[in-house]
Amino acid sequence: MPEKVPNAGMPGRKRRSTAPHEQQLPSGRHGLAPRFVTANQRDRIVDALVDVVFSLGYQAASVERVSARAGVSRRTFYEQFEGREDVFLRACDEAGARLFAQVDARRASGTSASEQLHAGLEALLDGLASEPRVAHLCVVAVLSAGPQAIEHRDTQMRAFAGLLDEIAREHDGAPLPPLTAEGIVGAVYDVVYKRIAAGQASELPDLLDDLHGFCMMLFRHASDPRPE
Repeated sequence: MPEKVPNAGMPGRKRRSTAPHEQQLPSGRHGLAPRFVTANQRDRIVDALVDVVFSLGYQAASVERVSARAGVSRRTFYEQFEGREDVFLRACDEAGARLFAQVDARRASGTSASEQLHAGLEALLDGLASEPRVAHLCVVAVLSAGPQAIEHRDTQMRAFAGLLDEIAREHDGAPLPPLTAEGIVGAVYDVVYKRIAAGQASELPDLLDDLHGFCMMLFRHASDPRPE
């Protein structure tokens, strides 16, 4: 997954949804390093696309509209990205990598499988709730952004299924059956999708106990001896 570009925001400016992005650099000579300027432009373009997609949908996120929102020219846009799909994929990949790292780090704090699942789910729900626009982009808008975006989403979902396998291996000595891991991730995704699509991302942490109970039910079922 692509490396996270450091946020190069300019402090002290209030964000306005109808104005160029708050991180826009001053025009003319400013003495800033080219690498800093490039990182700033990239961040602004990505953030602008997230904003436009959240407000108007992916199909409305034209290069012209995103460039205007970011406060950059079309030329600058194409110096940084190949097109809007390129920006979309970068935004989703960076968000997915960030969320996966948070979940993996939090779940490692648990000792039992139940504790690890609870901690991982808590990190997942908290992370999505803390960035509702990014969550909308990666969970809802991704379905209308084309086959490559779906492929990137599926790759991320397989990574989370692999994390479930790690938990199972640590505690039971064997991975979950493939359909069990896939089913857990798919079910959690469906629940999360419905809340985010309805504008209820802030309520996701309230689902923690129910989702944990559901996941543990499947975990226990997969660990039970089954008839030949």
